[in-house]
Amino acid sequence: MQMVLFLLIFLSLYGGINLYFFRKAKDALHFSGKTEGMIIAVLISLVLAPLIIRLLEKMHWETPARIIAYCGYVWMAFVFLFFFVHLALDASRIAYRFFDPDAGGVILKNILFSLAVLVTLTAVLYGFFDARKIRVQTLEIQTDKTLPQPGKIRIVQISDVHIGLLIRGRRLQTILDRVREAQPDILISTGDLLDGELDNVMSEARQLAGIKPLYGKYAVTGNHEFYAGIEKSLEFTRQAGFEILRDESTKAAGLHIIGLDDPTGRKMDLSGKSADLSGLFPDKNSKEFVLLLKHQPTIREDKNFDLQLSGHTHGGQIFPFMLMTRIFFPENFGYHQLNGHQSVYISKGAGTWGPPIRLFAPPEITVINLKNKSVI
Repeated sequence: MQMVLFLLIFLSLYGGINLYFFRKAKDALHFSGKTEGMIIAVLISLVLAPLIIRLLEKMHWETPARIIAYCGYVWMAFVFLFFFVHLALDASRIAYRFFDPDAGGVILKNILFSLAVLVTLTAVLYGFFDARKIRVQTLEIQTDKTLPQPGKIRIVQISDVHIGLLIRGRRLQTILDRVREAQPDILISTGDLLDGELDNVMSEARQLAGIKPLYGKYAVTGNHEFYAGIEKSLEFTRQAGFEILRDESTKAAGLHIIGLDDPTGRKMDLSGKSADLSGLFPDKNSKEFVLLLKHQPTIREDKNFDLQLSGHTHGGQIFPFMLMTRIFFPENFGYHQLNGHQSVYISKGAGTWGPPIRLFAPPEITVINLKNKSVI
């Protein structure tokens, strides 16, 4: 029922934005008759594209699904950006009419439509290519807690890779090349490693399995692991060489690592874990460095941890959506020092969800050089 409600809201919102584009395009280009009918048919197909893609994936028609995914999701980015750009330009035109009542003419409207299309196309092209340039964010964190000799350890975090229809093969390899270059002692995945239909991507687990850090690989679930099918997601993640922590803790290299299941599992009644997680956290007098892995960046400072690693927000992925994600997650991305010894790092993620585009939220992996304060 929740999924049906979500789809109805999404299709209404997305359909409305496409209608806005159609009305502005018709005002500027004055099309009618057969041309108008063809454009309406294409726009309806593009609105329904996410549903068509999932259906084709289920039927294992991968090539047409990928073609429609690129067309449909790139258009999604374009029409959302056009909406915001044109709305801003139109608001400027309306405001200017207070000074010049004749500023609402047809010629000016056509100029603003053309300008909005040009700005949006430029942003989409930039975002398409920028989404493939993986950045490496490097942090240096000092601690009084016990670390293995020689008193330092390198943790590499990947998040929100979204391996699936669009992110696999060469694009996945680019992400993994950056991970290998970082030479991790521990590799962490903070959820949404996978996306969509998984039958077609199980072989990609071998690419991840080739990375073998000294102290192991640890992963937690994200919401998309549950959407894609939790059992297959867990199978993939294990084949990729990760130990999965589902409301569980483990110890590696002197670190106390706690991994929490994404709350989506509890909502879908697929977690199978107790809601009482207090037993996972060590006593506050513990000398162990506590690393908390949690997909969604909700923060509980009353829990005993030193560093929380999260993802989920994508940093907004496409401007101006980071302004909206901040409503739900005030710590939207990046490093945040909390009270006392606690801190959190929220990754913008290495992949993309939906549109294969990032605008002012570049993809990243995170390298955390954890050092004992006694080490110079």
